[in-house]
Formats: sequence, structure tokens, C-alpha cells
Amino acid sequence: MKNEPKPALDRYWNRSRIAVASSTCFLLLSLSFHPERAFSSSFISASAFVQTPVRGKVADKSGNPLAGATVTNQNSKKSVQTDESGTFSIDARPGDVLKVSIIGFDGQQITVGESRTVTFTLEDNSQILEDVVVVGYGRQKKVNLTGAVSQIDSKVLEDRPVSNVTQALQGAMPNVNVNFSNGRPGSEGTVNIRGFASINSKNASPLILIDGVPGSINNINPRDVETITVLKDAAAAAIYGARGAFGVMLITTKKGKAGKMSINYGNNFAFSGLTVSTDFITSGYDAAILNDEAFIRATGNSYTGYTEADYAELLKRKNDPSLPSVVIQNRNGKDQYVYYGNTDWWDYFYRDVQPSQEHALTMTGGTDKIDFYLSGRLYEKKGIMQFNQDKFNSYNLRSKIGAQLSKWLRVSNNSQLNYKNYTFPGWNSGDKPEESNNNFISTTVHALPSYVPVNPDGTATYRTELNNYTVGDGIFADLLYGKSRGGKKEHEFVNHLEGVATIMDGLTVTGNYTFNYNPVQTFVRRTQVPWSIFPGVINYLGNDRLTERQITYTKHAINLFANYNKTVGQHNFGAVLGYNREQQKWDAIGGVVDGLLSEDLNDFDLGYGNMQTTGGSRTWALEGYFGRFTYDYAGKYLFEMNGRYDGTSKFPSKQRFGFFPSVSAGWRVTEESFAENLKQYVNEFKLRGSYGELGNAQEADEYGYISLMNSGRSNYITGGGKTQYISAPTPISSNLTWERTNTLNFGTDMAFLNSRLNVTFDYFIRKTLDMLIPGPTLPAVFGAATPKMNAGDLENRGWELAVAWNDSRTLADKPFKYNFSVGLSDSKAKITRFDNPKMLLSNYYVGQTLGEIWGYRVDGLFASDAEAASWKINQDYVDAVRLSAPGEWSKLKGGDVKFVDVNGDGIVNQGDNTLSKPGDQVIIGNDRARYTFGVNLGASWNGFDVSAFFQGIGRQHWYPGANSDKFWGPYSRPYYSFVPKDFADDVWTPENPNAYYPLMRGYIALNNRGSLNVKNDRYLQDLAYIRLKNLTIGYSLSDKLLQRVKISRARVFVSGENFWTATKLRSDYIDPEQAAQEVNGRSYPISKAFSFGIDLTF
Repeated sequence: MKNEPKPALDRYWNRSRIAVASSTCFLLLSLSFHPERAFSSSFISASAFVQTPVRGKVADKSGNPLAGATVTNQNSKKSVQTDESGTFSIDARPGDVLKVSIIGFDGQQITVGESRTVTFTLEDNSQILEDVVVVGYGRQKKVNLTGAVSQIDSKVLEDRPVSNVTQALQGAMPNVNVNFSNGRPGSEGTVNIRGFASINSKNASPLILIDGVPGSINNINPRDVETITVLKDAAAAAIYGARGAFGVMLITTKKGKAGKMSINYGNNFAFSGLTVSTDFITSGYDAAILNDEAFIRATGNSYTGYTEADYAELLKRKNDPSLPSVVIQNRNGKDQYVYYGNTDWWDYFYRDVQPSQEHALTMTGGTDKIDFYLSGRLYEKKGIMQFNQDKFNSYNLRSKIGAQLSKWLRVSNNSQLNYKNYTFPGWNSGDKPEESNNNFISTTVHALPSYVPVNPDGTATYRTELNNYTVGDGIFADLLYGKSRGGKKEHEFVNHLEGVATIMDGLTVTGNYTFNYNPVQTFVRRTQVPWSIFPGVINYLGNDRLTERQITYTKHAINLFANYNKTVGQHNFGAVLGYNREQQKWDAIGGVVDGLLSEDLNDFDLGYGNMQTTGGSRTWALEGYFGRFTYDYAGKYLFEMNGRYDGTSKFPSKQRFGFFPSVSAGWRVTEESFAENLKQYVNEFKLRGSYGELGNAQEADEYGYISLMNSGRSNYITGGGKTQYISAPTPISSNLTWERTNTLNFGTDMAFLNSRLNVTFDYFIRKTLDMLIPGPTLPAVFGAATPKMNAGDLENRGWELAVAWNDSRTLADKPFKYNFSVGLSDSKAKITRFDNPKMLLSNYYVGQTLGEIWGYRVDGLFASDAEAASWKINQDYVDAVRLSAPGEWSKLKGGDVKFVDVNGDGIVNQGDNTLSKPGDQVIIGNDRARYTFGVNLGASWNGFDVSAFFQGIGRQHWYPGANSDKFWGPYSRPYYSFVPKDFADDVWTPENPNAYYPLMRGYIALNNRGSLNVKNDRYLQDLAYIRLKNLTIGYSLSDKLLQRVKISRARVFVSGENFWTATKLRSDYIDPEQAAQEVNGRSYPISKAFSFGIDLTF
């Protein structure tokens, strides 16, 4: 009994049949049996029955505290999380086992001894499956999630020569789609989650929250991002109610860490070029022949006005480019410039290389009472324009300070200041930045290579007397003069003040207030441009005008919510209850003035001509009450409910509020006893399902339920000024209310082989109900547009798969880590309700798969004039442009497109253009992206690291737009400036019968019902592509070397962006990614880049 007191006592209890349940009785009996040990082993044995607080700290191997780590008493199953300084307190007995876990680190466990303090030092391990995920108003263990959630960390954004976060986000997460309509410096992407959500929003944007507050993903510093979490289904997003209909993206920024101050400096220098070919026809003779051929066959006239003698001069200069490209000749009794050039207009006005640079500085540190994070970033990229080069600048500053004022209260303040400015050359085509720069190539027509940009006297060319057309529509002359310009400047100040109070064990209350001030200023300056066609005679193009506008966005947001967690045995409960209110205001002011006294100074006081002012103001508010309840039993059976009661000022008072609930459940099969033997192979197998309903007010106007009267000024002068008028009231719908989105989601999370292989799969059905659409067509005498009504439904079905592998091996006695991940997703949407009783194909109709392309079938090209003449099928309806051609060219000829008479009635047409009577139209494709994917590869060894990221789509159809100059060439406008160099080699002639393009005819791709303007399956393109989005190679210097120079970490790297692309698109001159967003493929081109940089930590 001396060495085994407890068994001896047990035998005594059995013999005496005495039941003692209290530690006090145990102590008294111990005294009676062993008085000499009354204050030694017996006393300790008594304390073993009492749980007392054990305090501790969790840190990494460098001593930096780890906040948010989960500490679990394996015996009592109770868990707590570490605070900002890495400390925690948890009840435990001596002998209890404490286990700690946190994302990105190896787990560790310690057995509690006599000491009431413990310290955990964790080793970094990026292979560990992410343990904690940011969710709405809190965090949850990934294994306990029941909704569809994806999360990435800052590694995705590292070492990328990008101006904003969206440029690095493409393909990073399944079914998170990022699209760019142009490649301007600083271009901003649009984010879409799970495909088409509403016919009102092709790229319906998710709610984006930065540290819990709505903000712009394109304004923040990419280096500040810690994690990006996407809540995809209604169950995960329901707590955000009406704003989460299209998903929620939670961006968490980095914060301070207690410990020695750390300073990090990083830079990135890049040189960009275009992803497409710019090798265009530059021979004046070849271009004139090709364009005149197309123009004559369409109109009967020469476009260039060149005579046979002129063509002879052009041919001489093709063979000998040193001959003068401009001569002075007397024509029509007057000396004038005549052009015989070989001009490469692209090379003259656009650059091959655009440099960019980034510099970033971060400081972080603190104590267990206060911590801070300070960061700053400068980014600059120059654009493609040769004259008055466009340029983008951005600056970001962030300051985060947190203070533990007491054991129960922590406060923090997060301030950010963002600035970006894009300046560009303008021209006399519009007063808005989007008009002056968005489609900067779209009007560069009429500039054939035979023309030149500058006359011998230095004046710009604008037109030639040989025809009635203006060279480059005057844009090139304006660019060359360099005085017209524009810009867009944006400031943003955001301040987020937050307090977190720990009321009791497991209960915290959080309150925060955010203020956002965001003025956006734009200006466009147009100047008169001197030009000449007659030697010594100067003319002026355009007018002198200054347009300025400022829009100021002001936002206020308040959140107050409580989090409560409680464990009773193996029952784990959690609850969130809160309140949210937001208010936004939009103010605009602007002016236009003509006739400024200076070409270089922009000031309204310098204007002496007509002056106009504009203005406006809008405001709206949102108020919501939200809650979440979570429950799990032994970590096996998971249940969650979310709900939000939302109201918005965008709807009438009786329709303003709506309740949006969700419910989800999960089952961790591997936690069951029957699965115990499988856990060595299947570490995690979870089944989950959810259903929820969300509202959507994105498409509702601020005052859509109020009949408004617009004011303006007429063109009539009364009393020395234009007469002001007020228009008739706009019609409204009296029952305007929320669009509703219902989502059913089933998913599974699996981990195999010691969690080295992780697989996630989700299948969803999302129904958008009561979409805002135009109401029934009203008689023309009504005199106003039909008001929108909640009268359309849409169903979207899709799936997403994510597979990731992380592992390490030993190579040459050094650890070799490698990883890969694949994300694949797809979705398809159908209309289930729409007011189109005739089922017209020109509108949405019930049963329509969104993105359907209706067109005609083509059976090749006519082999000869004889075959065309004997053709019995009437295809005039789809070849109407030919009918207006002169003489013989109005007839079908060899090389023309041969259409298929699908319905066999002898005529190729659209019938009634209805679903039941579509004529010869059939569905030939779909313009929505299908099977989007991303592939990540990575490895590291002995200081070296390499990563590659591929992104693409499996299928997406595109029919080139009427103005797609680099695809259609002269078939559209027979005077384009940029025609692919070998274009003529693919044009049908009797000697080239297997050519891709038909007989050359001008305007048949541009004008309505031309044989190439009508969509057909011969020229339908597939934009499927795979692109090496990023390739990075880096090297981290050894610790031994760095210790000598007092640097804790140093890494150098080289990186490539958009280096390689493989596509089904039949053109090297059009980027498949860009064509999907801009049907004519003529917006600012996307670029590829080579970059290098260094990252230093002190």
C-alpha cells in the first residue's frame, strides 16, 4: 500500500462498502493511513481532482507570438484560442494533455505537470491542412465547416508584378472568376463567384469585405493581404443577408505581432510587352491593293483614289523604301501632298516595352500589451502610348495598432490611405475618360500604310484630297501633337476603430465603426490640332475644351456583435448575434468650358467660351440584424443555422425588409469508430449539405420606387441663355422588392495519406427568383420606358473540384518540399421564368441556356462562279450586303459563303425568329466560359524555390464582332489601319481555293445581314486556352551569411507573367482572355511581363 495508495484504498472501500465522492474525504483518509505523508503525496493526490487555470504562450521558433492558435485540453475536450500576444488560459489538472494547433504550423502537445505555466514553440509546416478559416463575423476550424468555403493565403500574391489584388487572383480558387476588359496600366478586374447569377449582372460582383468592412479589392496593397476567404454558398454567406447574394469575399490584412520590431523591404522591377502579335501589313502598295479591292467590290469606287500611276509609285517604294514617301504634286490646279509611304503605324505610335516598378516597406512589432503594423507601397507602370505616354501611379499606406487595455478589453485602430492616378493622351472624340481612352484603337481607321503621320514641313497629316476620308480619324494627328490629355485620380481614406470585450469565459462582444472617404476626380483636355495637306496652309482639327468632374463617395458602417462558445462534455455550442448599419452617399460636381487661353494650363478661369456645370447627389442605407448558431457533437456531427433580417432604403417602406435564413449540416465520417482502421489512409472524410436564401438589391436604383423628373437645358436660346426644362415623371413599379437567391449545396472534404492529399468537391443549384426585368411592352404613345418589375427567374447549376498535394522528401541530406494543386469548376444557367410569350429569340425565353449563340450552318465556300450561279437555295436574307454591290458583284460568286438550308424550304432566313419557328437558325455555341481551371506547382530545396501557375478555360465560344479589325480585316471596314501581315494569304481566290476566308468583299462583316455579319458555325471561334500565368524562381540566402550583415532574411527572385499561351482561337493578334470580355478585341491590349526583385527582412 505504500507504493500503491489508490489500489489499496480501493480495496479498503470495497471491503467497507463505503462510497466516498469528495476529495475532502480522500484527504482525511489519507491522513489516517499515512500521517507522515499528510502534506506530501496525499495532498497532491487531492489536487489532481481539481481543475485550476494553466496559463501559457504559443510562439514560433523565432519567438514571435501566434494569435488565434487553438489550445485543447484533450481530457476535458475544452478549447480556447490565444490572444493577440499568443497567450491563453485554460483549466486543467496535472496529467492532462494540452494540444495546440494553428494554420501553417506543426501541432504540439504537452502534459501538464506541477507548474501552472506552459510554453509551446511550434515549427512552421505549410503542408498542414489549413486549420482555421475566416468566416462571417468570426473564425471556424476548417474541419467543422458545413458551408462551401475556399481560402488562400498571401503566398498567391507574392512576387507578382501586379498593381492590384485582382490581377493576381485569376484561377487561384475554383469558381472564383476574375475578368479584365482591357490591359491598361492599373486595370481593375471584376470578380464573379459561381458564374451567371442574374440577367441584370453578367459579372455579378460578390460582397467584398476588408477586415470586416465593405471596400474595394482594387485599392488595397496586395502585400498587406494575409488571407482571402470566399463564402460561396448561401449557408456561408447568409449572415451577410442581402449583400451576399453573389457570394462574399473576406480579405484579412496582416497585423502586428508582439516581439522585436521587424522591418521588411521588398521591390519588383518589371518590363512588359504584349501577349499578341503586332506584325501588321506595312507595305503601302499591298495595303492599298487589298483595301481598294474590297472597297471597289462593295461600292464600285476606289477607296484610296490612287491612279495607275500612283500604284506604280507605291510599287517602286515597296521595292526601294528609301524613296521619298511624300511628294508635292499639282492636282486639280493646286499643289498638295501625295503620300506613297510604307508606314508601320503601330510601331510609330505604340511602344514595345512598358516598364513598371514597386517598392514596399513594412514594420511590425510590439509587446504583450500593444502591437503595431505599418506598411507603405509605391507602384508605377508606364503604358503603351509612344507620345504623351500614359502612366499609372499608386500609393498605399496602412497603420494598424492594437492595445490590450485590460484583461477583458482590447482596442485596435486600422487606418489606410490609398491613392492612384492614371494619366493618358486624349483626343477630340469625347469628354469622358472612358470615351477618350477605353477603346484607344477602336477609331484608328483610314490610316493605311501608304499614308504618313507627318508632312515634310512638320505638320500632322489629317486627310488627303484623293478621297474624302480622314487619316486615323484625326486621332493620330492629335496623339502626335500631344496636347490633348486626360486623367483619373482617386483618393481613399478608411479608418476602422474596433473594441473587443471579453465578458466571461467564451463570451466576447465586438463593436466597430468604419469611415470611408473616397473622392474620384477625372479630367479631359481637348486642344485644337494643326494639320496640313497643302504646303504652307495650316488648318486646325477639333476644338479647345476642358471637362472636369469629381464624384465623392462617403460611407459609414457600424457593427456590434457577440460571439459565444460553450462546451458541455462532448457537445460544442457556438452563437453569434449582431447588428449592422451602413450608409453611403454619392455626390457629383463637374463643369465644361470651351476656348481656353492656354494649351498647357487647365483652369476654368482661362476659358472664354461656353461654360456648363453639372451635379447630383444620391444616398442609401442598409440595416440588418444577424445571427448564427453552431453545434457539433464530438466533432462528428455538425450543424449550423444563419439568419439575417435586412432592410434597405432602395425599396418602398412596405417592401424594405426581408429575412434570409440558411441551414447546413455535416458528418465527419472518419471520426466514427467504424472508420478507425481507415484513418491511416483516409485522414478526413466529411460530408456536408446546405440550403439558404439570400436577397439582392444590387440592381435596384437608389430611388427606383420614386417617380423622378430630370432637368436639363434645351438647345434653344431664350434671353441670352439655353432654356431649362424638366422632363415628365419616369414610370415606376409599385411592388419593387428584393431579388431572391436560393442555393442548395452538397459537398465533401477529404484528406488522404497523412493529409498530404486533400480533395474538396461541391455541387450546387442556385435559383435567382424575382429578377428585375422590364415589364410588359407598353404602347408607343405611352412615351416612356417600361419600368422594371420583379418578374424573372433563373436557375444555375454547377460544381467545383479542388485537389492539393503537399509533401517533403530528403534530397542530398536536405529537405525537399514540393506541392501541386488543381482547381476545376463549371456552371450553366437557364431561364425558368420570363415575360416573352412569343418566345422571341431576340429576348430571353423560358428554357434558354444563358449564353446561347444562335446562328446559321455553313457548308464551305462556293468552288467556282459556275457552282454559285447554279445554286438553287435563296440565301439573300443572310447575304443582303452583297445585293447592294455594283453590277456583277451583286451576284453569288466563287468563294462566297455557302449557307445550309436547315429546314428545307429553299430559303435561308430567320423565319419568325421564335423558338418554334427559328427558320434556319440553330444553336451553334455558347459564349459563357466553361470548365475554368487553375494549376499551381511549387518546390523548394536548399534555399531555392520555384513556382508555376497555369490558368485557363476549357470552352468558350466567340463570334467576332462587326468591328473586329484584326480578325476580319477589310471584310469589315476596307480601310483598317491594322491588318495582319499575312492576311491576304488566307483569302479565297481561284488559285487559293482552300483559304479560310471567303471571296474578298468589303463591309460583309460590318453591316447588318452581311454573310460574315450573321453568326455562323464556320467562323465561330473557341476561346479555350491555357496560360502560364506566373513562373517564379527565387533563392533565399543562408542564415550564416546573413548573420554577418544583421539581416534575418534575404531572398532574390525572377518572375514571368503571362509568358506562354496555347489557344484554339484562330488568330495570333487577339488575346483569348480579352476577346471574351470585348467582342471586337480592340481594347487596350493585355501584357506579359518579366520581373525581378529582392525581399529583405531586418
